[in-house]
Amino acid sequence: MNRFPPSAGIAIGPILFVLAMLGVLAAVLSANSGGNFGSAGTTDRVFNDIVGQANLIRSKIAECEMQYEVNGTSFAAAPCAGDPYPCSDQANGTLVSALTCPNDPLVGGDEQSLWIGARVASFPPPTKGFSDWMYMNAGADGGRCFWTAPTGGSGNSAGAEGLRRASQKFTSGELKYDNASASQKFVIMITQPTGAVDSHCTAP
Repeated sequence: MNRFPPSAGIAIGPILFVLAMLGVLAAVLSANSGGNFGSAGTTDRVFNDIVGQANLIRSKIAECEMQYEVNGTSFAAAPCAGDPYPCSDQANGTLVSALTCPNDPLVGGDEQSLWIGARVASFPPPTKGFSDWMYMNAGADGGRCFWTAPTGGSGNSAGAEGLRRASQKFTSGELKYDNASASQKFVIMITQPTGAVDSHCTAP
């Protein structure tokens, strides 16, 4: 019967040690996959979504205002009669997804949608964990703005970090945002107020 030399089992010990260490490493990575790694992914998503959505919404509202410059006419009814910017509910604001442009030729007496009217664009749905984008037109005196916020406020730490990073892409004149606030309300200004800023366009 052939026998292995006494030194044949020496390599088994290091191999078993390496396998054990790989098992520990795999357990650590698995435990963190829903924590730090997941938080980093959420932060990146919020940053990219908020910056992209805010810029698209602002450009569509500016595009509507430019139609006033071209046509010289606003079909807006009270309380925004003659206003070149989309109107809004004065008490609560209006969903950005529901905005209409008052400066396009009317269709059946109705203003055309900012998103599916004369200049079609894909409306950006709110990023996961955030409220719908809202819009307020408080006129030249109170200012015009739109905003969103994480539904969990500052309790959504990954969302708050995403907003903090997104805030760096806007100037202080464009953005009202307090990274230390409980609400984490993220307000993009369209026009600065000539008087006292409307409360909807503040970031408590």
